[in-house]
Amino acid sequence: MLVKIKLLKKPAFRKVLDYILNDKDRLLDKNGESFVITKNLYGRSIEGWEKQLKENEMHRLHKRSNSVYLSHEILSWHREDAKNISLEKMELMAREYIRLRNSKGIFVAVPHFDKEHLHVHLLVSGVEYKSGKVMRLSKIKLSKLKQEIEQYQKAKFPELSKSIVAYEKKKTLPKKTEKEYQFKYRTGRETEKEKVIAKIKDCYNKANSKEFFFKLLNQYGLKTYERAGKITGVVFGKYKFRFKRLGFDDIKLEELDKAQNRKKELGQSRKRDMNRNFRKER
Repeated sequence: MLVKIKLLKKPAFRKVLDYILNDKDRLLDKNGESFVITKNLYGRSIEGWEKQLKENEMHRLHKRSNSVYLSHEILSWHREDAKNISLEKMELMAREYIRLRNSKGIFVAVPHFDKEHLHVHLLVSGVEYKSGKVMRLSKIKLSKLKQEIEQYQKAKFPELSKSIVAYEKKKTLPKKTEKEYQFKYRTGRETEKEKVIAKIKDCYNKANSKEFFFKLLNQYGLKTYERAGKITGVVFGKYKFRFKRLGFDDIKLEELDKAQNRKKELGQSRKRDMNRNFRKER
């Protein structure tokens, strides 16, 4: 299960409610029915929920200019798991997510679909219900939340095998943006960035100098470009990619020339030794 969280620093309660409750993208069963999960709310009208969210915000203990009023959170599953998922399963996982997230907050959760990509939208209040304590998640707590909801999914619905997300990434790998990760997760296809990295790695492993490295890149269809008179990246399709952002910084590129220089020095040393031996024999 992929978890995405967008923090909103404006009281856009009505805007988010209108979006997630929009019938156009709502996921319905064959009888035209669906689910709407609410937590610490009463009534069924958007107007009533908006009023309650605003009133609850008044309990905030510490008010700042950049306070988070609410968050728009999304739980999504791989499109190849669409045949194994149901509204009932999505509802159970959404309810468990709310419990793990912090059941003292105010929540509204609604299932959506987009080209067989099933997901649940959640509006989450910025502060707990009537306590005024913030609903903020630290990086450690967010990581723990993602792991716990995924463990629940694995144990409860092992058939959703395509929707397993490896949240722990090696620090040495180039960082993906959220947009890139979402794209790959939904479609199962390589991103443009990954294609470029694969080609650059191949060229790097074959090159014995920076000059030859740049030449190989062009042969692979990656046109280099300059910034301030220095080659700093490649162009692939309609996008530009900087070497540094792809894991090939100046230090790594300089290693190519250093390796070439070491080979030259070794060759020259061997040549001098051969000349000495030749003179001795004479």
